[in-house]
Amino acid sequence: MRLAKALVGGSAALVVLAIAAAPLDVVRGSIGSAYAAQVAAVSSVADSTYGAGGTKESYSNDKREVMAEIWRDKNGNIREQYEAADDGVQYWGFFQGEGFTTSEWGGTITVKPMTRPAGRWDMTVYGPGYVPLKEYSFLSREDLDREFNHWHSQMRGWVNGFINPAPG
Repeated sequence: MRLAKALVGGSAALVVLAIAAAPLDVVRGSIGSAYAAQVAAVSSVADSTYGAGGTKESYSNDKREVMAEIWRDKNGNIREQYEAADDGVQYWGFFQGEGFTTSEWGGTITVKPMTRPAGRWDMTVYGPGYVPLKEYSFLSREDLDREFNHWHSQMRGWVNGFINPAPG
């Protein structure tokens, strides 16, 4: 049952991530969803998270709240993507290769606020092939921040290792 729930949740996350990866005009023009209607602004800045020449795009709503962020390498390939859903769920996707097929997903982190008890979170970390690596529940904010920072750093390291292999 847990695996089925994870697969359903993961599938939804990947659809949301795919929507967030599209340029604003494509998002607005192709899906017409509530998400696309909420995107009011897109900004892009130079970012070296995945090597020199990369970029970070931020999508925000009319309240200037960040709804999604995309990190690209110098070739324009998506390496990392973040999306915040209206219900407070956060999706983080990490990509290797060109990032367009499931075999190129380097991993995913989902963070979900719990309805009860308030102030607690669930977090699930998936590796390549959408294999669950770690599941957490009832995390305090402090524990969530610590565990998320650990796994976020791991995922970025794995993706950088795939796109920039060590010499030798």
